[in-house]
Amino acid sequence: MDDKQNISLWVGNQLFELIVPLEDEKLYRDAAKLIKDKLNRYRREYPSFTTDRIWAMSMLELSFQYVMVKDRNDTQPFIDKIKELTTDIDQCIGTGE
Repeated sequence: MDDKQNISLWVGNQLFELIVPLEDEKLYRDAAKLIKDKLNRYRREYPSFTTDRIWAMSMLELSFQYVMVKDRNDTQPFIDKIKELTTDIDQCIGTGE
């Protein structure tokens, strides 16, 4: 199904009117909240920094976190373990144990 949802999100001091897939609405809202939280944290910790610097620091941290986890979908250890367990099960079934 191709259901879309109109949402309004504040990112920094900008309002974004978006049309997003219904199933992605929460992800967009969570992403906007994450940006808001990072910006607020840096504003508190570095009150003398310019808005541009706060944004740059926040986006660098968020980008770093993204890059760090984007390749963590390594399923090979699970595949190997499943093959091992499948072999064990086959041996048990084959030997009547």
